[in-house]
Amino acid sequence: MENFALIGIAENLRPLMDGLIIRRIIQHQPHGFILQTRSAKLPAIKLVMNAPSPAVYPSEARPPLESSGSDFLMVLRKHFTSAELLEFRKPLSDRVLEFVFKTAVPSKELETMSLVLELIPNAPNIVLLDVERRVLASLNTISPQHGIGEYEPYALPQSGDKVALERIVAEDLPELQETGNDREWLMRHVAGLGPAFADEILFRQKKTGQSLTQEIRSLIQQAQTPAHAARIYTEKPLGHLLEQNDLRALGKAILSPIELLSLERTHSAREFPKIADAARFYFDELETRTLLEQEKLPLLRDLRTAAKRLAEREKRLVREQTGHEDAEKLNKTGQLLTTSGKKLDQRYDEVTVTDYFQDQPGDLRIELDGALTLRENIDKLFKRHQKAGRGKQVVARQLSGVRSRGAAIAEQLRRLQAIKDWDTWLAISEGIVKEKGGTPVSAPGPMLGIGGVAGARRYRTINVEGYEILVGRSSRENDELTFRVANADDFWMHVGDYSGSHVVVRNPAKARMMPDNVLMRAAQLAAFFSQARNSSKVEVHYTQRKYVSKPRRAKAGLVKLTEFKSISVEPKNWLENT
Repeated sequence: MENFALIGIAENLRPLMDGLIIRRIIQHQPHGFILQTRSAKLPAIKLVMNAPSPAVYPSEARPPLESSGSDFLMVLRKHFTSAELLEFRKPLSDRVLEFVFKTAVPSKELETMSLVLELIPNAPNIVLLDVERRVLASLNTISPQHGIGEYEPYALPQSGDKVALERIVAEDLPELQETGNDREWLMRHVAGLGPAFADEILFRQKKTGQSLTQEIRSLIQQAQTPAHAARIYTEKPLGHLLEQNDLRALGKAILSPIELLSLERTHSAREFPKIADAARFYFDELETRTLLEQEKLPLLRDLRTAAKRLAEREKRLVREQTGHEDAEKLNKTGQLLTTSGKKLDQRYDEVTVTDYFQDQPGDLRIELDGALTLRENIDKLFKRHQKAGRGKQVVARQLSGVRSRGAAIAEQLRRLQAIKDWDTWLAISEGIVKEKGGTPVSAPGPMLGIGGVAGARRYRTINVEGYEILVGRSSRENDELTFRVANADDFWMHVGDYSGSHVVVRNPAKARMMPDNVLMRAAQLAAFFSQARNSSKVEVHYTQRKYVSKPRRAKAGLVKLTEFKSISVEPKNWLENT
């Protein structure tokens, strides 16, 4: 988050902080805290001190992971529980927010304390100061940039010889009247400027002809105006990045409280009413998705290791198979020697025979073991041929098994990588266990219903016009069918307003719609296997699996649909006709 975005968030928060009292402090991740308040206008402030994207914004969203409390959490709770906010500061030139609290601690020295949030990308920190602004505690070690020693009053990180934004607002500076400067020059000379806003200042200066001082002042004024709409700029549309779960590109997003004209042609933008709303949406999404990927990482690592071992095993078997195929020629060689007309009890170093197996018969020279008779050489060739034939069958079976397991693991990897929400992950993760060899599987049966083949056998199944239809039998089986067997593009059905089976229609071709006859029959099955089976007409909701999720802590079989269509059908059991 660049400094100008932080200026906008600070101005959004300022009018909501009158009489703010801390009710409770929660640690929702190793470097993240939520300050819950007693205010209806600002129920919570979220602090995320992860490099390189630290953030502060109004939110109380927590990922479904339990984070163990740290010693620093105990310090925060000790000093700031029931503390009342007295003052809120945001230095223009620094990515720093400071909260001054009146505490409930019965000590004169600790009656007033400050909570300083340093949102420096490479060294984010939370620092506690006493009434004399001495450092009492910090989340991370105080960096040397502060230039302070032990027991000395706190000082902001030093910015060297850079010009402070406060000076630019108050006076005209000759050193900023030059033209033709680039982004690096501007960032080296002006404090509190990041690359995106430095580019914007230079872009506007070229269009308007105004001085750098005037353009910087204009951007500061716009950032400090809460009424301005905010934007999230991304190289590709934000919805596409979320759909693809592209965390690398998502991490490069730019939050801005003003419109960045320099990015109009190179970036996509999504607009929000306020910068605080944009920050809440963006950082909550980034945090949730990043933690989910970290949770999935051990299982993905095990799968990739298993896939690598199987690939190496397959290469060895292919080489062995090639050797056995070469041994097939031994049978032909033995037959040619038998009909060569040479004496079988004689010893030869080599024999020349006529090769009738070729399109055009020709002479073929065969080298032999001179210590053996011709008969013994022929017997040796036939024995090697028989052994190669048996080995070839064994290797073929082994190779088929290795390739089958490799394809299964590849499908598992694809499905796990496609999971983008915690609800789906939690729905399937309970069944994941590990075999003694370390290969991840699900219990019972194949993990995630690999390819829908082995998993499908446990469900009611029917094939209509080439479309496989699967019907769940119980609440737990419904969850398994929906979240572990179905692909994201498969079609999903359930009767409306009644309990019933989940119905999945396989869609390997990723078609946008089912044929009408398939839709009708699948809907009739969903209606029949429900509590509404005795009704004359039943409404059935249908959608694609990717629009189905499971609410947190919801009971088995209960799901949530983000979008769906409905069809009214007569309940009918097509399974009886197969």
